[in-house]
Amino acid sequence: MGKISRNAPCPCGSGKKFKKCCLNKPRESNSANRPQPRPTRSFENTSKYRVMRVVHWSMEEVRAFSTEQIIQRLRDFGVDFRKEQFLKDVKEFYSACDLADYWKEIYSITAEGVDRDFIWMAAVVLWERLAPHVINSEQIDDMMQEGYDLLEKGKLVEACTLWLEVWEHLKERFSPDMKSIEDAERIFSGMQCLYNWCQDLEVELGNAGRKDISFYEKRIQYCQRFCTFFPQTHSLIIQNMKRAEAESYFAIGMLEEGEMAFKALIEEFPDSAWGYIGWGDMYWLFRMNDKIPLDYERAERIYRDALSKNVDDKEEVLDRLKELEREREKSNERES
Repeated sequence: MGKISRNAPCPCGSGKKFKKCCLNKPRESNSANRPQPRPTRSFENTSKYRVMRVVHWSMEEVRAFSTEQIIQRLRDFGVDFRKEQFLKDVKEFYSACDLADYWKEIYSITAEGVDRDFIWMAAVVLWERLAPHVINSEQIDDMMQEGYDLLEKGKLVEACTLWLEVWEHLKERFSPDMKSIEDAERIFSGMQCLYNWCQDLEVELGNAGRKDISFYEKRIQYCQRFCTFFPQTHSLIIQNMKRAEAESYFAIGMLEEGEMAFKALIEEFPDSAWGYIGWGDMYWLFRMNDKIPLDYERAERIYRDALSKNVDDKEEVLDRLKELEREREKSNERES
C-alpha cells in the first residue's frame, strides 16, 4: 500500500482525516487487518455487560438516535456530558472532533475498538442539534463539498455564493500570527484542503464573473484580503491572486485601476513573464469589457517590454507575440 496523505480520508473507514485518526497509531500486521470472528466475550461498562462492537459506526446510525439516547451512550462510555458545559465548549473549539479529543483527555473513556468513533460522531451530531448557530469545521467542510457538487451541476453562481459564505466564516478564525495559508490549516480540520480550496475559489469567482459581473468585484475583494492575511504564502499563489485582481479591474471596465494593478504586480515579480502576458492579453485576447479598447499595438509593447527585461519563460512571450500577429493579420483582412 502506498503512502497515505495526511489530509486523505483515513483508510480505517472512520470518516476522519488520516492525520486526525490513525496517523500516529502503530501499524498492525496484515493478518490483524483481516476480518475477525465476532468476539464472544463481554466487557463491563457502567455496571452493564455489552458485546464488543465490530462494525464501524456511521453518521447516519448516530443521527438515528434521539439526543437523549446519544447523551446517555456518551455517559455509558465515560463522558460526563452536561448540556450547559457543552454550550460553553462549542465556543472554545473549532470542530466537534477537537472537542471529542478534549473529552478523551479529561475523562476515562471506556469505549473500545470501533466504539471510539462514536465519541466524535456524537459530538458532531450534538453540535448540530444543540448549537447549530455556532459554525464548526465539520459544517464548513460540508459547505465546501456542497460548493464542489454545485459546480459539477453547472450551478456556478450558487457555488460561489456558498463559498463566499464559507470564506466569511473562515476569516473569523484567522489571527495575525498566521502568515501563510499553510499556517491557517490549523484552524480547520475538515476533509478539504484550504491550500487548494482558496485557489479554487479565486478561479471560480472569475468564471462566475462572466455570468454576473458583480462576482468580479467580489473576486477583487477576496484576492486583496487573501494577500493581506497570508503574505508569506507561496509566491506563485500570491502572484496568481494579484493577477486575478488586476484582470478583474479590466473586466469591470476600470482601466486605470487595472493598469496600476498590473504595474504593481510586475514590480513585485519582475522576473515573471506572466504579469506581462496577463496585462497584454487584456487588450486583445481576453478583452472582457467593451470599455477596454482593442489595441494590438498596446499589447505588443507590453510583451516586448517583457522580452527586454529578460524575464523567465521568454518562449511563452514569444508565442504570444506570434499569436497576436496572426490575429492582427486576420483582423486586417476582414477590414480590407
